[in-house]
Amino acid sequence: MAITTFDKNMSAVAFAEAGEYDTASQILGENTKKQAGKSPAPAVKRKPYLKTVTFGAMSISAYVLLFTNEKLVTEVFTMGGWRWVYPVGAAFFFSFIHGAFASNLLSALGLEAKK
Repeated sequence: MAITTFDKNMSAVAFAEAGEYDTASQILGENTKKQAGKSPAPAVKRKPYLKTVTFGAMSISAYVLLFTNEKLVTEVFTMGGWRWVYPVGAAFFFSFIHGAFASNLLSALGLEAKK
């Protein structure tokens, strides 16, 4: 009977769960080298200032266009029939643009979710 890749992986998992990390590495055929000293520093993430400004400008522009054309928007959005797509599409559009702006703003301010 031949040993499949699945069998090798499951055997390695069993040894790793039992605390036999060296045996698990040997089963997988990995040449692991023990690292002496400290681990390398994590890569520095750039802050999304340009995305924040871009999505902020798009958000403000969309709201200005919406409120300056309030009468037209009300007429078109209340026509009925298949035109239900307009208010739903507008809601998705505003939600996406404003959400992207808020997410990038929080990242630019250094507020990130815990991992």
